[in-house]
Amino acid sequence: MAKHPMINIADTLITLNAFMRQQGICGSLTYRHEVSHMVRCGRSQISLNVSEEGEKFFIELQQGQRKISGSTTAQAGDVDKIQALILALNERLQYMPQVEHLTPMQAIAQGDLDRFNGDEQLHTIDSQRLVDLFKQTHQHFANEQVEISGAFSAGTYRYAIINTLVDNPICYQGSDYNIELVLQLLAQDKKEIRIADVGESLAQYQPNALIAELVRRYQLKLNTPRQDIPPGEYDVIFHADAFADLTNYLSYMALHGETYQYGMGMLQANKHKLGDTLFDASLTISDDPNDPDTLFGRPVGINGIARGHFPLITQGTLQNVYYSDKDDCDRFACHRNNDMNVASLKVHTGTGPADFDAMVKSCSKPTLYISFIHYMNITHAAKGEFTGTSRFGTLLIEDGQVKAHLYNQRINDSYHRIFNQIEWLSSQLSHVNMSNTYGMRNASSISCPQFVKVNKVNITGSSAPS
Repeated sequence: MAKHPMINIADTLITLNAFMRQQGICGSLTYRHEVSHMVRCGRSQISLNVSEEGEKFFIELQQGQRKISGSTTAQAGDVDKIQALILALNERLQYMPQVEHLTPMQAIAQGDLDRFNGDEQLHTIDSQRLVDLFKQTHQHFANEQVEISGAFSAGTYRYAIINTLVDNPICYQGSDYNIELVLQLLAQDKKEIRIADVGESLAQYQPNALIAELVRRYQLKLNTPRQDIPPGEYDVIFHADAFADLTNYLSYMALHGETYQYGMGMLQANKHKLGDTLFDASLTISDDPNDPDTLFGRPVGINGIARGHFPLITQGTLQNVYYSDKDDCDRFACHRNNDMNVASLKVHTGTGPADFDAMVKSCSKPTLYISFIHYMNITHAAKGEFTGTSRFGTLLIEDGQVKAHLYNQRINDSYHRIFNQIEWLSSQLSHVNMSNTYGMRNASSISCPQFVKVNKVNITGSSAPS
């Protein structure tokens, strides 16, 4: 029986690690691999259909307070090529400047941390399967005046780490798919509707359910009037996609230890400490690779740090922040405790409505429903202030009914305010994709309540024509 591909990589890393030790070199080796399949659709036509494979080794060497790093695109069998790069980097290491705060290299985690997840079907998927989603959507709306856009990405990714202070590497393999479908209503001022989906196995992929949800939102937009509202404070129900975006920005503004130490976020060392209650008691956010409610449970980070249950905010109280980067941690004499780059955040549920109809019926006074937030940005980091616009369907709900769909609304508010004004969180979880396209494939998602109601959100304008 052939070895699992990650076992082959482990053998290569052990060989290279032994070579470094024999040469008296102190350093670490990281291997990363991806297979990605991508189909894009624009204006009801396939504009991209591509499959790519990438494989790369990253090397970091340290001698005293000097360090150097390099990388090479190499296959597992290219041992001679990688060894040559190690020797070349080691020769240059003596010319690197000394970094006063640099501490000695630390051993990576060891133990039963390897995890070979991943759906082989996403590794070898026929791109026709991806194209078929857009084809099926087009057929369903063939008699409507709409154009279809979106993207369908699927693939696998692997990483493994070793350094000269340990004998064995730590390995991980996973898979993911990400979907975005957008309808543009040509006869209705080019209004847009969007749905999204993320998963780690094709068993989670339900194209009929995605199209059915798109149809529901389409009918809702066709059968309600469009209107504008004046600026002011409004109760808002955020769909999971919108609240996950808010949470994602919060993680950088408040949960990123390096941001905290550099004073670049909304928490300041002289005002905010671990153990302080900063948010509404209904808000609990955690990161746990063994939580079945989350996707992409990685027991070790790409930085070699073991990952377990990591509470971040518990009933509004700040419990932990991420310290991921060695250089920054050395600078501030902090210990690395996790890897924010592979986190699987979960915003814990509450007792609020679990489906759309129940959510609508729960609203007696005027309430905005925001499904997605677009162009989010930080306007005043120290105050935790942000801005963003609603998009792809903003609704006005009152007396238990959807009264109208609105022009896109601009939010200007602060995390200190709105995360202290949560009325309820849905009892149903939803997974929201947070992956990006920079560097090599690295799946990311946030598990978030299906709906979150926040009172008195500051709405400062709309996209309605003057």
